[in-house]
Amino acid sequence: MEELYFKLKSTYGQAKIIQVSPNLIEVDFKNSKETIIIQKGTVPNRFTVFYPQLIVLHNGKKKEEYSTSTDILQEGLFWILKQIKKHGKVLPKF
Repeated sequence: MEELYFKLKSTYGQAKIIQVSPNLIEVDFKNSKETIIIQKGTVPNRFTVFYPQLIVLHNGKKKEEYSTSTDILQEGLFWILKQIKKHGKVLPKF
């Protein structure tokens, strides 16, 4: 996680990034209402990520909720972070 922490700091230096423990990192972007929590996964080089996401319901209404993704590779983690940096949340794929 220390290597990931330094990569996050170099990529997203403007964000508040805290290594809370050897297994947990928190990331705060200014435009996001929620903290992104990155937890070391049980499988090597995989992560569990807690993050804000915009959900489109069947009736077309939208709601924002705090989502969890497990067994995420580092590339997927950085995709999530890029979305949150840009939009404040992960947007649905249309």
